[in-house]
Amino acid sequence: MQIRPSVSSAALFAGCFLVSTYGIGIAGRLILPPPDVGELTDKIHAIERNDADIDTVAIGSSRMLHAFDPTLFDQAAGQLGCPIHSYNLGIGGMNLIEMRYVLRRLAADHPPRLTRALFDPPNDIHVEFKNLKSQRVWVTTDPREAPLAIADILSHPDPRKYSSLARYLVAFLYHNSALGLASRYLEPTVAPTAPRQQAADMHGYEPLDPGAAPTVERVGLLHDRDNFVRTTQTLHDQAADRIGPAPIDAGQENRRIAVIRRMAGFIRSLGYEPVLMSLPDTYGESITDARDLQAAFDRPGSMITVNFMDKADAGIIYDTASWYDWAHLTQSVATYVSTTAGQRLCRKFGADFSQASER
Repeated sequence: MQIRPSVSSAALFAGCFLVSTYGIGIAGRLILPPPDVGELTDKIHAIERNDADIDTVAIGSSRMLHAFDPTLFDQAAGQLGCPIHSYNLGIGGMNLIEMRYVLRRLAADHPPRLTRALFDPPNDIHVEFKNLKSQRVWVTTDPREAPLAIADILSHPDPRKYSSLARYLVAFLYHNSALGLASRYLEPTVAPTAPRQQAADMHGYEPLDPGAAPTVERVGLLHDRDNFVRTTQTLHDQAADRIGPAPIDAGQENRRIAVIRRMAGFIRSLGYEPVLMSLPDTYGESITDARDLQAAFDRPGSMITVNFMDKADAGIIYDTASWYDWAHLTQSVATYVSTTAGQRLCRKFGADFSQASER
């Protein structure tokens, strides 16, 4: 007879504890001013310092960071009659929620001439537990973004998505508790790091030169070169339509299209024109995904897209020598991507491209 009251009391205590800790945590995140997340906002400050004439930003993960040269992009578009001033807002490892955070913070600064945002579909949300307390995981677990974050995780053609979902939920529970809130706001202030001179000089672009000292990722590719040669040959044949595409479930692709549509709508809500630029990756589903997104959006009244994983680019993009490591293009191929992107977008936008830049 004494067990039931004890169980009931314990359950009541646990329920009150959960309501209070997550009520305080979530309310605090919604009410308190957000701390600055230097890893994600340093490049916004670089824009403020270096160029008030920017009308176009290119945002994405390290694929964008290392593949988009604003100087060459501007030159190529300008030669076709589209004057543009662009900036590379790529950040290594960026996911969808971080991208929205950066664009929201950028819009809050009201850049006077900014009218357009080129975006590469960002990385999937995959929390590494060693980084659980990091500023970026704190951004990713924003309770207002939770439905979109879960939709994004489930939309990626990635076999680890269920592991990613479990990791996200653990991180969400930590960062939206009273403990997570307190640790975030009470941690010591970290002095801002000085901006890398190369990034500032090159408008945010960071090229990868195979002739320079190799990164760990570069060494990994060189040690596994035979496998990489076979992989790029298969990817070339898929992109060139010599063999069938890597399959993606129709339901999953519909979820993927819905997530990208929401991202485009978000960019428009900030007052910018979205442009989808699908940069190359080294797994077959990425080629299928890019084509499906292009078919869904690249038509009048929707969203301009540029796809670098299609037949027209297969010979250059999926040459083994084009890759610095398993995920990034070399500087010479980034030159091709940047120049070609400027030309294609100017032709697709036509007069609208120039007029938007002149406003």
